[in-house]
Amino acid sequence: METAQIWAVLPAVGAAASFGSAGLLQHRVSRQAPPSGPLRPRLLWDLIRISAFRWGVLLGALGFALQATALSFGPLSLVQPILATGVLFYLGIAAAVMHQAPDWRLVGAALLTTVGISGFLVAAKPVQSGGHLHGLIWPLGAAFAAAVVLCLVIATRLAHRFRALPLAVAAAICYGVTASLVRSLVSSVDLATLFGQWQLYAVIVLGPAGFLLNQNAFQEGRVGSVAVAVITVGDPVVSIIAGAVWLGEPLAGGPGPTTAQVISLLVMTAGIVLLAHRAQAVGERIRGEQGEESDMPEVQ
Repeated sequence: METAQIWAVLPAVGAAASFGSAGLLQHRVSRQAPPSGPLRPRLLWDLIRISAFRWGVLLGALGFALQATALSFGPLSLVQPILATGVLFYLGIAAAVMHQAPDWRLVGAALLTTVGISGFLVAAKPVQSGGHLHGLIWPLGAAFAAAVVLCLVIATRLAHRFRALPLAVAAAICYGVTASLVRSLVSSVDLATLFGQWQLYAVIVLGPAGFLLNQNAFQEGRVGSVAVAVITVGDPVVSIIAGAVWLGEPLAGGPGPTTAQVISLLVMTAGIVLLAHRAQAVGERIRGEQGEESDMPEVQ
């Protein structure tokens, strides 16, 4: 491994650990706040008053800074698979905090999900471009918006214990689109024209919306690893799709890479399905042991 890649791996591992830790803190705290419907800012007001949530936000910011550092030294195909291990850090830290052995079926499902997204990113080998937006900007944007609305509609029609999945998907879409727009801003826009770019205002809306949906998913799900896994997987997939269509960053083609991408997506999907199924079983076990109280001790 080249020296530059080593300097990419180290902050990427730190970013994965930071994101996993932030997800754990935010999940613990979200279940202490009064129930809130999707995209209602009141939830953030309730959460920000809890110090543990503020620590979670700081850890998330640290993870983002480490991710940016890693990407300055290494390609997306190297950094993003490492970041996908954030769900494994989440499970490991949660087990340590609760003084329990990890649920190995849950870990296995999370590992399968991580292998799937990692394989997809390695096979896809997205190519960086100049960052200029072009192509089907508004049709794809409308498709992403429709997908978020559909997720919210599905969430309102599901029982509480199942709502975390569509809410996490909606959050992942917001995060992925935000990442692609940020990529466009930092690559092709100078400071003098920044405030005249519509992408900036879209980021200002989509970033907080994704974060709020993330907290909604944590609040609805008794086992936060499902939301963490879906967002960890969905964010890069959406950003890669947007990059290919909007920024001209195509995926590797040909029979071999395409087959590997399809197989990896199937493995990733199987991992998420198994993770959701096992998380439901773990959640029911926790509910039976502790009643309807939170599955983790309160933190202030």
